[in-house]
Amino acid sequence: MLNHRKAYAAALATVVLALGPAVAGCSQSGGSPKPAPPSDAPQARTTTSYTASRADSGTPTAEDMRTTAARLRERAGSLGLKDTDVSVAGSVVTIKARRADSDRVAQMTATALLEFRPVLDPATAAQKGLEQAYGALVCDGSTRTLTSLPDGPGVACDHRMKEKYLLGPTALPGTDVESATAAFDSANGSGWVVNLTFTPAGSAQFSQVTGTLSQNATPTNQFAIVVDGEVVSAPAVYSAITGGEARISGSFTRDGAENLAAALSSGALPVQLVAKGTKQ
Repeated sequence: MLNHRKAYAAALATVVLALGPAVAGCSQSGGSPKPAPPSDAPQARTTTSYTASRADSGTPTAEDMRTTAARLRERAGSLGLKDTDVSVAGSVVTIKARRADSDRVAQMTATALLEFRPVLDPATAAQKGLEQAYGALVCDGSTRTLTSLPDGPGVACDHRMKEKYLLGPTALPGTDVESATAAFDSANGSGWVVNLTFTPAGSAQFSQVTGTLSQNATPTNQFAIVVDGEVVSAPAVYSAITGGEARISGSFTRDGAENLAAALSSGALPVQLVAKGTKQ
C-alpha cells in the first residue's frame, strides 16, 4: 500500500480503455450454436512477458523487480483477476492469466505515477529554461511524457482538452495518497469516480498548497493532477481544501475507475513495463 470533496472541479480524461467481455459464437455447419463449455472447464490462458526499465535509464535492481511483482499481484487481487500469476526473472516480468482477463491485465501494468503540480504562467517559461520545450509541445495525443523530474519544473499535455501546461515541481507525490477507491456518484451525477484519501502528512500538505494557490490569479491558482506524465485535470482552487480527501471524476467506465484506483492504491511501479510478447 502507499504510505501515500472538495476538489469538485477535477476531471480525468481516462487513458484506460473501457472494456467489455468479448464472446465469440461458433456454429456448426447446418446445426445449432456450439454449446458453451461447463463452468468447471479449464479456462484458456495467455502468457505475456514484459521488459522492465527505469525512468533514469538505469538497470532495474532486484528490489525494483520484487516491488514491481508485489504491486502487480496486489493490483490483480484488487481487480478480482483470479488465477493471475506474476513471476520475475532478471529484468523480465511474466504474467500468466485467463485469456478473458488479458486486456485488464495489460492495463494494470501501467506505471501509475501520480503527482500534484502547481500550474505556472507560460510567460515564465524562458526564465525556467523551458521556452523551447513549451513552444515546441503539441498536444495532439503523440506526446505523453512530462519533460522534467519531480523536483523541477516541466511542460506537459492534457490531450483530451488539447491544452499544454507549464508546471512547477511536484508539490504532492502519489506516495502521500493512502488509498484510492472507485465509486459511483449518483448524488452529483458524476458517474464513476476515484476517491483519494491522503496520509496525515499528505492531508496537511494538500491543505497548505491549495490554500496558497487559492490566493493566486489565473492560471497560477490551478493544481494539475498528473498521471504517468500526462495532465488529466488542472482544476482552479479557490480556498484551502481540508479533510484529507480529493476526488478524480470524469469520463470513467466502471472498469476504468477500478483500474486506476487499484493502480494508485498499490503504489506506482518503480519501473516501466513494455510488452515483448504474448503466447496463447
